[in-house]
Amino acid sequence: MNIPGIKTDKAWLSVGLGMVFVIVFYLVVVSPFRTRNAEKREGLERLLTRLERYENKGYKIRNENWIKAEKAKLKEIKKAQHEYELFYQERDSYLEKIFESVNGEEIKDEALWTNRYIHGINVLLDKIKMREISFAENALPFRRWNLQIPTWDQIAPEQKRFWIIEELVNIILNEELKVDYLGGINFDTGNTKSANANTERYDVIPFTLKVSMNVTSLLLLINEFLKSKLSFEIKSIGIHGELNRVRILEGAEEPLRPGLPEERKGPRPSSVVDVVIHAFVPDFKTGNK
Repeated sequence: MNIPGIKTDKAWLSVGLGMVFVIVFYLVVVSPFRTRNAEKREGLERLLTRLERYENKGYKIRNENWIKAEKAKLKEIKKAQHEYELFYQERDSYLEKIFESVNGEEIKDEALWTNRYIHGINVLLDKIKMREISFAENALPFRRWNLQIPTWDQIAPEQKRFWIIEELVNIILNEELKVDYLGGINFDTGNTKSANANTERYDVIPFTLKVSMNVTSLLLLINEFLKSKLSFEIKSIGIHGELNRVRILEGAEEPLRPGLPEERKGPRPSSVVDVVIHAFVPDFKTGNK
């Protein structure tokens, strides 16, 4: 018996079995593992590439809880926006009205509207006279149509100006204000852009009010503006009178009192000042117009 030959065969057999084991192990374990890792690396590379694209485009990655919170926030924003629109529709409703007929319906005939407009201006002038408030010629800037019949495109802005004039007259008729002279109400169409920084929300109707009154009632006058049914926004207030002859406030003007009766053109009390208010009324852009 050749024992060394048998030992040599066993050694080669062991080597062969070892190589077979290594090959099988590589095929069964190592190769699939490397393949999976390669696939994972490729997937990770694709993911990183997509993330880089999102980042370059300014996208942000959010989790599900963040998305739910954002949806809830958007819902609250829409609710607040709806309430905001309703608020401004209500504030704008008075400015958008048209003169009504005796049966309470809006006047739809241009000629009838013109008659109602002239009548309304005369009523306001009579109220000022009854309160014995002197006023300058053409203190109320109403439109003189003469024989012309205006179109509705002309009527719409004039109607809004009338409501503003009416509200201002009602304010100065308040006896507590102690207004004794109306210098005038003037609409300044040239300042609409400079007065409006929110053109997407509203247009503006700028105006200037000039009155003479007791200085002690100045805060009351401002309060009347603030509580008005119209949305007045005051830009500046100029004051001129004996009380501030040394220091004149910015925007003040020299006293102009044409139309004052002769018996009232003498010296006036030092407490009476000439007040010039520059303000505007927002004409809101709402969906119901």
